[in-house]
Amino acid sequence: MSQETPAYPDDDFTYDYEVIRRGGLIFAAVLFCLGIAIIFSKRLTCGSKRTAKPVNIDEL
Repeated sequence: MSQETPAYPDDDFTYDYEVIRRGGLIFAAVLFCLGIAIIFSKRLTCGSKRTAKPVNIDEL
């Protein structure tokens, strides 16, 4: 008695988990670095003190 395995149309398709894991880690690292860069760029520009232009009351 031999057991037959069912034939699937995508039988030759297999996941390469090493490549998927490595790609996911690289993708996560890029997004992490991008997020840190966005946070620090907003902090640096928002933290600077800007001088307000004097308003002439006669022009209002």
